[in-house]
Amino acid sequence: MRVCLIVRRLSTKAGGIAVYTRNLIRTLEREGHEVELSSGERFSYLLWQFFKVPLWLVRSRCDAYHAVGVIESITLPLFKPKAEKRVTIHDLIPLKHPRKGLKGLFERFFIRLGLLSARKCDVIYAVSHLTKVDLVRFAGIPEDKITVIHQPIDERFLIEPPRAGKFREPGKFMVGYISRMDYHKRHAPLVELFKQWDNPNARLLLAGTGEEFERVKKLAEGDERIKLLGFIPDEELVDFYDSLDVYVHASKYEGWGLPIVEALARGKPVIVFDDAEIPKEVKELCLRVSSLRFMEALEVLYLNRKTLRKLLARKSRGGDDEIPVRE
Repeated sequence: MRVCLIVRRLSTKAGGIAVYTRNLIRTLEREGHEVELSSGERFSYLLWQFFKVPLWLVRSRCDAYHAVGVIESITLPLFKPKAEKRVTIHDLIPLKHPRKGLKGLFERFFIRLGLLSARKCDVIYAVSHLTKVDLVRFAGIPEDKITVIHQPIDERFLIEPPRAGKFREPGKFMVGYISRMDYHKRHAPLVELFKQWDNPNARLLLAGTGEEFERVKKLAEGDERIKLLGFIPDEELVDFYDSLDVYVHASKYEGWGLPIVEALARGKPVIVFDDAEIPKEVKELCLRVSSLRFMEALEVLYLNRKTLRKLLARKSRGGDDEIPVRE
């Protein structure tokens, strides 16, 4: 079977969709399918969306077409009305947590276009039950048309032996967060909370780039415990997680939460905030705290390293314990 994938970007910097796409390509090829990729975006999104993709669709001859994201599907039904069409939808962040200004309007417009096109696809994949609920609520897509398939992680996170980690500082308590620095990821509030923790042996590693980078960098100035690592390539991700004692995912909303699953696979306790919208199947594996008790939770884990191992053991058995903070 020949499968055509509509792919905007494959670079690691494109985030979770790029990781999903690379895993999808490997899976399809392992199953014996022939995979063809659309032209990627290089200079202009509008040029790619309304010229390069339609031209490729007209010329292509495949048994099935799969848009790897909601905006990738915009022109698919128009130019391949009779072909088998599939789309994967990861999240509806621009609709649930809209960005202000012209950029926000632009994002919402194209997400809406993508959702209209998705309704005309034969199969809609959602990466979590939370995304499925959002698709029913925001797009009116029939529930029975949506199939939930969780986003997998690369097998190296499971099979590579534990290592010291190149980012680790000996004798320090390492806390880390990796994510694109977008408005809903809450890097700035995390920095402000961490600065209130008066522990000279603690370190906060922030990996990623994005529109909030300069703001976060300015907030971190004057506190040498906070390290901004910038973009970390794929081949260094295991090193990043293995450098940590605790992984913190401060995001307000996730369609799935790939870094959380990767950190758990590396045997790290993961802290999320209890007000975060994160799929239940991921969030229930994490340690949930309010922002008011975040520092206290870190202090308990810092003072009793055995607590980390106990919490991990309980979570791996499906327990639902909260962090044992002092009353």
